[in-house]
Amino acid sequence: MRFFTWIIMGILGIAALSGCAPKGEQVMIQNAKSSDYATGYGDGCESGRADAGSVTSMAQKDGEKYQNNSQYKEGWDTGFRECKFRELQVSKLSKRDPKKPVRF
Repeated sequence: MRFFTWIIMGILGIAALSGCAPKGEQVMIQNAKSSDYATGYGDGCESGRADAGSVTSMAQKDGEKYQNNSQYKEGWDTGFRECKFRELQVSKLSKRDPKKPVRF
């Protein structure tokens, strides 16, 4: 019984985290050049986090839009780069030696 409780708690935790986007991301999407750019950025960002190893993200790309819509493509590429970099930085910080100070 305890095993199932842990599984349910894990699923709920992942579901809660997957809906959370950093505030900067939300602001960027709200102020995007176009809705296609915002959609591309969101898909690219999710893909970038997944590529960097995030277990709460899944790669997303609308292949047809990526090929035929310059705003979607630009948003996707930007989102992928920025979010992959951010995810790798977070991952690096979480693996650091807690006795060493963090230097920015």
